[in-house]
Amino acid sequence: MSLLPADSLVALLVEDNAADAELIAMRLETAAARTRESPVFLLHADNVADACSILSGVAVDVVILDLSLPDAHWLGALDRVRGAAPDPPIIVLTGLADEALALRALRAGAQDYLVKPPPSGPTLLRILRYARERQQLSRRLAAATRASDDVAQRWRVLADSSRLLAASHNLSAGLAEVARLVVPSAADGFVVDIAEDEHLPAVFHFAHVEEGEVGRIRPRLTRAVLDQAADDHGALAEALELASVVPTPLVAGDRTRGVLILAFSIARMNGPADREFARSLADRVGLAIEATLALQETLRSVEARDRALGVVSHDLGNPLGAILVCAAALLEPEPPSQEGVRGMAQIIERSARWMQHIVYDLVDRASLDAGHLALHRRTFLAHDVLPPLRVVFEPLAKERGIELAFDESAAFAAIDADPHRLAQVLANLLSNALKFTPNGGMVRLSIAGGRKTAADSAPASERSVVRFSVRDTGSGIAVDDLPHLFDWFWRSAHQSGRGAGLGLAIAKGLVEAHQSRLHVDSAPGAGSTFWFELPVVDHAPIAGGSPTVGDEHWQLMA
Repeated sequence: MSLLPADSLVALLVEDNAADAELIAMRLETAAARTRESPVFLLHADNVADACSILSGVAVDVVILDLSLPDAHWLGALDRVRGAAPDPPIIVLTGLADEALALRALRAGAQDYLVKPPPSGPTLLRILRYARERQQLSRRLAAATRASDDVAQRWRVLADSSRLLAASHNLSAGLAEVARLVVPSAADGFVVDIAEDEHLPAVFHFAHVEEGEVGRIRPRLTRAVLDQAADDHGALAEALELASVVPTPLVAGDRTRGVLILAFSIARMNGPADREFARSLADRVGLAIEATLALQETLRSVEARDRALGVVSHDLGNPLGAILVCAAALLEPEPPSQEGVRGMAQIIERSARWMQHIVYDLVDRASLDAGHLALHRRTFLAHDVLPPLRVVFEPLAKERGIELAFDESAAFAAIDADPHRLAQVLANLLSNALKFTPNGGMVRLSIAGGRKTAADSAPASERSVVRFSVRDTGSGIAVDDLPHLFDWFWRSAHQSGRGAGLGLAIAKGLVEAHQSRLHVDSAPGAGSTFWFELPVVDHAPIAGGSPTVGDEHWQLMA
């Protein structure tokens, strides 16, 4: 039948009366010849069993069915033929002039009910062609209705997904609800895979029409298959055991955070509509990711604000209290002796300097957070940062009974940095080391040379670095403290001592502003070493001078 003309009509006549069958065939052939229309190819079966056999192997446009057959009677014949081939329209042509039976036949699926003798050839031909056209229109209408229902259902799923994601304060829990909603309402498979980063937890959910619960992964769906989803849709479809897959990137802000994969069976798949639905759903998940990131940023800001307020209320409260006590003593009716006044003035000065140091640190922290910290870089000798550090910290170390040593093996190498900020980093590290080194211990500041790479063919500017390190012989850092050492406002529960918990965090931020990284090597009982590296600058003019002692707030630690 595949070689038939495109507009030909294939009819199956189910009739056990040979005379009636011959008459119908003749009338159809004659009518088609007279009207010069495309021919009618008439197949014949004289019982329902043979008719069902023909319908199972041949595409038939219309069935002409008698209701009195050797192996089926009345509506039983109609039911069996309709069961064998539900698509072709059925024209009942029988000798039973029974109006009630005709109505029952039409309700059971017959498209028309004719009583023998058969109508004229042109009339019968027109009935068959109209039956085929009505069936085609009915199929298109049904398809359009299904498509409209699918679109409406998908819009409902998108709206409900937006509601679920907006109402959930937990991204993973919200996506689990979305997975249950999408499958099986709008798709047959659902995978969402979001990569973990410093501000976003990893999220993975999987739903499939044959799976009992969201999150259970099919044995054939592996991480390797997911990783190649963008390049090998066939492997992913095979792993999901579905006909079509639509991977869509999950974009939040300016970054791709993961992938959303929808899968469809043959019965449901609709290429352009599936891609549009997947894109729309991915957009909503992307907005949920952005909302999660914004919420976490807000929580971090609130936490930072609360910590800053704690610093202001606690760390500023102590020196402020000392100032108030001294001021009250000076205002007594009987003022203290001159020596007492001088002592109180010194307490007031130290307290004010400490308050000023905390304020400067808070300003630096805000500048680092906002990315507005300005560096005034120039080329100078590493040695230039040492004089002000000696002035400030040598007396302090001597007062505390600590040996302060300087190793200057690479002190005359040229570097490109902000000398005042570099001195501030080293001052913070020295202050921290002196704070946690006991009487009789040692703190060593080293300026040593080194190489970034062992490749001798590399340019000197890439090979040579200056390593700044501050080493102490203190008690070392507890293992569980190391991950939090550079956190803002963090103070160890294992150690006591004043401070706002800003010095090391600011040092880290200043080193990173110089495109370097602050490291720490420590073990309990073995002391600590903080170090970072800056590249050596060759053949560059050297700017004279060094950070002055009187104009930088890092001195206030003394």
